[in-house]
Amino acid sequence: MKEWLKKYWHWVLATILFLALVLFVSDLRLVDLISTKRSVRRLHREIERYEEQIREDSTYVEMLKDDEQLEKYAREKHLMHAKDEVLFIVE
Repeated sequence: MKEWLKKYWHWVLATILFLALVLFVSDLRLVDLISTKRSVRRLHREIERYEEQIREDSTYVEMLKDDEQLEKYAREKHLMHAKDEVLFIVE
């Protein structure tokens, strides 16, 4: 191994320098590519999560088009009541 390194030391050095240039110095650094790929994956997961939320909310909006369901939602979530009613909050 030592004889091989003595014979080809310039090729080993050139290879190490080339790898250092490609990985750390060039405009397309490997570290940046990896972080960009991670960001893209994270954004795709967020897109899927928001699309699922949109689907759930769309079904909920369709349900609220019914007057009875809308009244039930308003009473439960926003504590609304009619003028002649008294509202008691029990926790």
